Amino acid sequence: MEEEIISKSVNGWDYQNTDRIFYKEGYYYDYAIKALDVWLEEEYVCVEVGLISGNKGLLRLSKTNAQNLFFEFKTMEGAFEMEPFYLTEKAAIRNVPSFNREADKFVITSGKLTINIAKEPFRIEIKNENKVIFSTSIKKISRQYVTPGLGHRIDANGYREAFLSWDVANDEKFYGLGEKFSSVEKSATRSTSYAMDACATNTTDLAYKAHPILLSTNGYGLLLTTAKRTHWDIGDFCFVSGTVLVEGPVLRGHIFVGDTLKDLIAEETEMQGHSEMIEPWTLGVWYSRCAYMNKEELYGVKDKLRELELPFDVLNIDVHWGKNYWYEKFWVDCCDFEWGEDKFPEPTKMFAEMMEQNVACSLWMNPYLPPGTAVYEEAVEKGYLVKTTEGGLAHIKRRQVSEIGIPDLTNPEAYNWWKEKVKDLLRLGIRVLKPDYTDRIPEDALFFNGYTGKDMHNAYIYLYIKACYDATQEIHGTSLVWKRPGFLGTGKFAGTWSGDVESSFEGLKYTIRGGLSVGFTGEGYWSSDIAGFKGEKPSPELYIRWSQVGMLCSLARYHGTTEREPWFYGEQAVNIVRDYSELRYSLVPYMLEMATEAEDRGLPMMRHLALEFQNDAFVHAIDDEFLLGEDILVAPILEAGATKRDIYLPAGAWYDRKTGERYPGRSTITVDVTLEDIPIFIREGAVIPQFKRKLQHLKDFETEAVEICVYGKAKKMQGTLVSENRVRYAYTILADGSISTDYPGEVTLRQMYEA
Repeated sequence: MEEEIISKSVNGWDYQNTDRIFYKEGYYYDYAIKALDVWLEEEYVCVEVGLISGNKGLLRLSKTNAQNLFFEFKTMEGAFEMEPFYLTEKAAIRNVPSFNREADKFVITSGKLTINIAKEPFRIEIKNENKVIFSTSIKKISRQYVTPGLGHRIDANGYREAFLSWDVANDEKFYGLGEKFSSVEKSATRSTSYAMDACATNTTDLAYKAHPILLSTNGYGLLLTTAKRTHWDIGDFCFVSGTVLVEGPVLRGHIFVGDTLKDLIAEETEMQGHSEMIEPWTLGVWYSRCAYMNKEELYGVKDKLRELELPFDVLNIDVHWGKNYWYEKFWVDCCDFEWGEDKFPEPTKMFAEMMEQNVACSLWMNPYLPPGTAVYEEAVEKGYLVKTTEGGLAHIKRRQVSEIGIPDLTNPEAYNWWKEKVKDLLRLGIRVLKPDYTDRIPEDALFFNGYTGKDMHNAYIYLYIKACYDATQEIHGTSLVWKRPGFLGTGKFAGTWSGDVESSFEGLKYTIRGGLSVGFTGEGYWSSDIAGFKGEKPSPELYIRWSQVGMLCSLARYHGTTEREPWFYGEQAVNIVRDYSELRYSLVPYMLEMATEAEDRGLPMMRHLALEFQNDAFVHAIDDEFLLGEDILVAPILEAGATKRDIYLPAGAWYDRKTGERYPGRSTITVDVTLEDIPIFIREGAVIPQFKRKLQHLKDFETEAVEICVYGKAKKMQGTLVSENRVRYAYTILADGSISTDYPGEVTLRQMYEA
């Protein structure tokens, strides 16, 4: 059946069109060649731009803050563009810059930034305190632009798509674009920002999260505020220029600056919003399958995990919690809000019993409404479903034509109606939601706010996740959702996972890339489906290797289409999962300290090496190592049967967690590996708070004893501890080796190696 369907053209909708932007047959290009005039208009400096066709364009610039410049390019006639409701008020700040007219250019001053706009040939050059950090491309070959700097690509029907091209320096590196499974450093890549169902194939450009954000080691970042599909070419077509094209006539966004990638993340997350401090128990281990079929199966897993002393905090009930299962009918999941009493009877009592045993439950969620159900008919009667541009009801179409409805969350009444349905589920005692899907909004949809699916495909994700997050906050105060899709602004709703990924060593490799990539665009808390989601049942070796990595990511959940509990993979797997679960739980105080950085600056807990070692030229090409926080380096094993592992250690010195051996930094070492462990290194000078006692869960640790573990000479004498109630407590290491703090539990110092 799969082979027959995949040959049909409808399935081509799944794959991104990543064709080149320039010199594409069927298009012509109308680009800027002159800057004609400049004037002030409200909070903007306006520049009239002469295009190669003789038409005119308008470039508007405004100061968001001292290091952040808003820009907008369109035709002089203007164009209708949706306002970015998914960004914060800080992103909407507009202050008028100043400008001067000079003989050959217009000079605009905006905070730290100086923007020189050359009159002819047209060129934009941006300086940050006298250093040129960004300039539009004027590269020519045989008197013709290779990648013109600013303009429109126009199809045979006259539809305009705006683009921006800029110069790329030899040593410049790029990060961002959301959860892409390609190389984390984005040089010489081509990509599309458009949320899609990757369908368990995390080895193409398809991605569940669409973040039109790009960060450069040259000290600038680009954030496009549009929700339309955008296409990015970072030195692929032309090796010395980058280009972004939006599928619409208006190009809006921000160019912002910072000394480091961390500074750039802090600035872009000011525009997107920072996540709140998460509930500490959500850092525990989660277990799930697709799916636990009934209460007996769920309780059986719970009891066996406790019997085997495998630490965990959350069980997830996936697609089969409902009375009806829709995938077999429509080839897409739906949610009718009808509880499956025959499978999970007396849910309120069941969830209360779970919480009494320190087990929280999460619940799979889906926005699509199946036809013929009470919730669908209610939505139709109240006018709460998304319509089409022709006046009918918009439907999700997936392989088979269906009549699945979409709640119109741009309608405030529909938003609150749907959110109340979700809250009714949470009132049963469910503590966390797992919002899935929303990556199939058709382009011919017409929403209550007046925009079509072309604008709302990505933006709908934000409203869906916000509704789930708000519902959870209003019922439980829990500041986490386990979301699959992502877009601008969703990072402030903490929690995401990689979506359906291949259950293979290749799947593991590219999944790690996705987690590291999305950390650059505001998603601070991330997990994969440990052992992969789809494919044959993983081998015990793959299960163990993925478990070891998964326990050192910012979130940790087992999930897949076959069993994911360790006893299905042998006694050795049980023992190794126990060891790594205990390691994870011991590190929760350290992880909570890193969580304060997510709350304050938007920094991810799981980090590419470049975030801490940006000036080390070697780290940018490394996608198979990562950092947990600042100081713990993890080297996953990504090959079956591996007995050795080459590892690059950045600047400083590093201690092997297993042997205690000290290694110099800026060096590549080869270590022996066994199935029992993956290489983990602690940076010299690290100060890592850990629980002293082994914990089985994180529901009651308010007075739990903590050790401040110092590796060599401490690089800092102060730090932060976070209590079970999410209260921050400062601590100070005193000269006599004692700890000064108001933290409610006992806190002591442990010198791991000689200072």
